[in-house]
Amino acid sequence: MPQGLMLTDLAIAGALLLIAKVLRVNIPLLQRLYLPSAVLAGLLGLLFGPAILNVLPWTQTFSHNASLLTAALFSALGLATDLPSPKIVAQRAGSLWAFNQIASVSQWLFAALFGLGLTTWIWPTLNPAFGITLSSGFMGGHGSAAVVGNILGDLGWEDGFTLGLTFATVGIFLSISIGMLLLQLGVKMGWIHTFTAFSNMDSYQRKGLIKPDHQKAVMKDTMSSLSVDSFAIHAALVVLVTACSYLSSDYLSSFFDSVQIPTFVTGFLAGMLLRLIAKRTHANQYLCDSAFNHAAGISTDYLIIFGISAIKITVVAHYLLPMTVMAAGGVAFTLWLILWVAPRILGEGWFEKGLFSWGWLTGTVAMGIALLRIVDPEMKGTTLDDYAIAYVPGSITDIFIISLMPIAMYNGYHWEALGIGLAYILAVLCVWRFMLPRAACAH
Repeated sequence: MPQGLMLTDLAIAGALLLIAKVLRVNIPLLQRLYLPSAVLAGLLGLLFGPAILNVLPWTQTFSHNASLLTAALFSALGLATDLPSPKIVAQRAGSLWAFNQIASVSQWLFAALFGLGLTTWIWPTLNPAFGITLSSGFMGGHGSAAVVGNILGDLGWEDGFTLGLTFATVGIFLSISIGMLLLQLGVKMGWIHTFTAFSNMDSYQRKGLIKPDHQKAVMKDTMSSLSVDSFAIHAALVVLVTACSYLSSDYLSSFFDSVQIPTFVTGFLAGMLLRLIAKRTHANQYLCDSAFNHAAGISTDYLIIFGISAIKITVVAHYLLPMTVMAAGGVAFTLWLILWVAPRILGEGWFEKGLFSWGWLTGTVAMGIALLRIVDPEMKGTTLDDYAIAYVPGSITDIFIISLMPIAMYNGYHWEALGIGLAYILAVLCVWRFMLPRAACAH
């Protein structure tokens, strides 16, 4: 188990985040890019860190902070996650669940297969797991990129950590830049009729601020401050589950010689188990999901800062050409998912859901929400609600594929992994075709 985040590192990351937010509020170009403050802070950390100017006094172990924050992120998510019944998933979000599963798994399979082709015929000196660093960064964002990078590092390929985080950072820019082009295409083709241009946004929306009269409380008080602060209990639960994630990961991994159980898996499951116990004992009425979600959000922001700051420029330069080819292929494949697969599975309203999916398939859910708000500024649609319902059962698949795909690709089980993935996609298609209520196709 790591000793924890160093105060020096937290202070530097916090200062970078504050500077980034001030820049985001005052520089229109950054506003037009919809650039998250954490990404900007990470880029500042990269510029002034050891990779380039080397003026920030990071500790020697600052690059390991992303791993700890990843465990904290998934521990908090587990504490805030309820598994919806299959009936609710089928009735409310069956088609979106099917599309999410097909899109996410197929992106991993495409990245693995395309990367395998590049490492076999063009760059034979590259690691055969090179391809999946694309999907770990694109679909998974910085959190999954850190997880996959750590797994590959434990297996002996440390460059995978930097490559995944680089793809995740590039994906943030691609999600917005190409997403805006998709919006223009949607208006031209008549797929959407509302478009909130940047010039029509108010100053608060542009700057990423919330109007004072629209601001809401972060969490509700569930306990009397005479005994304990409510947030202290929620923080204690997140810290406890995060610590358990390391202990259980080490214990379970001790049964295997070449397999390391990721802490994000044990953290997520431990969080869900603790939540189940709280529900059975009726203690859940004194817990606030918003507090856990904000704990996950804090972990994500700082994880992004540490992750981007830890990118090794020399490694990126060494892999630049194959990474460029890989990214181009990944963008083309994801566009095919959005423009060809989505209308055939999602039916009516496919473009809004497809646009949102483009955001999280290349960047993060936050990028998807940013694009969705341009189409639906009042958020009157059901896309986010349906995604929330479809996400939980789908996240189980993500956990398995993020945990096992790096091990399979690194150790040469390429075709076995691809075969299992294809079989799963076919199974999802069968469930969607014969068991789920479907909207009328839009193609």
